[in-house]
Amino acid sequence: MEHEHLLYDGVTGLPTLQAAVESMRRVIVERGELLILYFNFSRYSKIEEIYGWEKLDAVLATTAAAVRAYLHDSPLRSSRVMVRYAHDDDFVFFHIPEPGFEAAGDEQITEIISGLQKHVSERIEAAHGEDIASLFDIYAGRSHVMVNPKFRLERQIYRGVRQAVLASQSVEARETVKKLEDLRESIRTRGVYVDYHPIVVAETGEVFGYEALARGVMRSMRSPEVMFEVAARGDLLWELSRICRSRAIEGMHGRFDNGELLFLNVDPGDFADPTFSPEELDAPDPTRVVIEITERTAIKDYPKFRNRLQAFRDAGFRFAVDDAGSGYAGLGSIANLEPDFIKLDISLINCIDENFIKQNLVETMIGFANDQGAQVIAEGVERAEELAILKELGVHLVQGFFLHPAGVPSLTPEHLPIQVLQGPANHAPKLGPDMSAIKSA
Repeated sequence: MEHEHLLYDGVTGLPTLQAAVESMRRVIVERGELLILYFNFSRYSKIEEIYGWEKLDAVLATTAAAVRAYLHDSPLRSSRVMVRYAHDDDFVFFHIPEPGFEAAGDEQITEIISGLQKHVSERIEAAHGEDIASLFDIYAGRSHVMVNPKFRLERQIYRGVRQAVLASQSVEARETVKKLEDLRESIRTRGVYVDYHPIVVAETGEVFGYEALARGVMRSMRSPEVMFEVAARGDLLWELSRICRSRAIEGMHGRFDNGELLFLNVDPGDFADPTFSPEELDAPDPTRVVIEITERTAIKDYPKFRNRLQAFRDAGFRFAVDDAGSGYAGLGSIANLEPDFIKLDISLINCIDENFIKQNLVETMIGFANDQGAQVIAEGVERAEELAILKELGVHLVQGFFLHPAGVPSLTPEHLPIQVLQGPANHAPKLGPDMSAIKSA
């Protein structure tokens, strides 16, 4: 029984490459040829990095089901087997042409892949939201194996898979060049807009502030993760970051009318940009701007970095450590940066109602924050059960799609779920830049 389990992937239910080859051996030999398609779902590793392994498993299950459904209705629906390959973000599809029919050609394969990308992306967006769907890209390669009885069948198939992988990498390289051109055009035209995601008081549901999430106007630049990844490859991070900061600050005018705070994402590398200063930000009221240290890159010299932050503190800006508990944003960053806000990574919040260890970690962080006069923000709240346990643990502020469903652009509290807005009548203090109101709630 244990050996049988090893032949199938526990998340997607798909067979392994070895199991598929063995089950298809007779049919492949009889037909004498095999079409291999390799699908690489680029950036799926980013999903685990940002949202945690539970979310990646759910996305993989959605992906496998969507691919199976689409291929079932495609011209390749006969004599097909889909298998998991070596990593979390790739699948291999075997097609054995029926007797009397030729294997699908390049034009037909291109059409199938285009339709597959659209179908799977729609399924992922429906199940997991626009932000995760924006990380979805397919890079596909193909190879055609003509069986030679002189050679072991497994070796011929593995060589065919490797050829298909190399073909997909060539496609990815061409797409990367195109995205870099799109980014340069976006920077030239300032083609960036900002989504403002609400951060609300856990106890009362009142809006406390908004996180500015920059996106490219071009569809290829719609995902912030993709946009900044391309910028890093093209050595354009400073140029892109300047536009994103400017757009976020511009959005404060006429929108933040009730004392709400703006949470602005800034990477440690941006502080090395000689143009980045309190004057460059040009905030109408620096005390209402919180600079979130995102830490895409590590902070190597904390004393020097703290000195750089001091000019912003002196001007009235506040600071937050983003994604605490993930990547470089560990306890060292919290201790060295002395933030006003600690944003817990989504991996700690996802399914926290079912995980006592996560609950203990979050409760400990809340106690520490209370002692230091800081506030804890739980980001990535997607379910009512998560919100309920966070309120019970005493978290100060919450953020996530449960509070702001994907695709809702409004900044007004009327769009927040009724479960969030409901709360004890005697816990509705007026909130703004003065954080003491949270403590009294």
